[in-house]
Amino acid sequence: MAASKTHAKSVSEHEAAVASSRRHAARKASKRHVAAVSSWRRAAAEASREEAQSKAAQVGQNHIAEANQYAYPVAQVKQEMDAPYTSPIKEKVVFLTFDDGPNTVNSPKVLDILSQAGVHGTFFVVGKQVSLETAPVLKAEYDAGHAIGLHSMTHDYSLLYPSRVGATAVIENEAKSAQAAVQQVLGSDFRSHIWRYPGGHFSWKGLAAADAALSRLGLDWIDWDAAVGDALSPAQEPKTEDAILQYHLRSLNVYPASNVRVVLMHDALGKDLTVKTLPRIIQYYRDNGYKFGVLE
Repeated sequence: MAASKTHAKSVSEHEAAVASSRRHAARKASKRHVAAVSSWRRAAAEASREEAQSKAAQVGQNHIAEANQYAYPVAQVKQEMDAPYTSPIKEKVVFLTFDDGPNTVNSPKVLDILSQAGVHGTFFVVGKQVSLETAPVLKAEYDAGHAIGLHSMTHDYSLLYPSRVGATAVIENEAKSAQAAVQQVLGSDFRSHIWRYPGGHFSWKGLAAADAALSRLGLDWIDWDAAVGDALSPAQEPKTEDAILQYHLRSLNVYPASNVRVVLMHDALGKDLTVKTLPRIIQYYRDNGYKFGVLE
């Protein structure tokens, strides 16, 4: 009987020891799990901070961080246009620019062509074109690494240039409104520093005061030194792809040769021929050794 009790006690002690060992192992496993989760959370938090820092680096800019490698300050581009071969830009760079968007017809087509070609452009948007319908297009332009410029709020010559003279207060207000319209879509951290006058700076008189007002807003204007003829009247504009290419080649001789070409094009409704010809324009610059840049 005593032996039986001793055996039972021994079994009980063994079971208790096993249970204790299991509890100890479970506690260790739990600690390892907590440590692993904690480590993962720290890594996730660090990645989140790095992402936030990356985004923060683009606060006040008109393109995403990835575009830094092919973005050029507009002041340098203008210097190269005005005084060839004197700017810090020492290689051939072309800037494909598209005015009057965004819209849901031609703007997405331009985006597709640029994506297929692996190049980027600069979209000069008109504030009144930004709406709930076109907001996804504008966001797609920005997210794809293109640059966003301002091209007024109304694109109304009679308001901007009454009697062909720049209306400084109107231009300043339209710049503010266009900036705000884009920020409604891209966020308050977005800010464009580039402006293109509807019709071009050279087309109007008395813009010195407006230029100064834009400068106070952190904006610098830029025209172009190459074109495809899609800004001409319907009677004058090219009617075929070949005619657009010929017009483009002629335009290169109108402006002084330099290391940069800023090509005026439009992605507005009705500019279907420009869209169709765009791959050939891209190929021309690729064949002639140009890099593709965006304006900032």
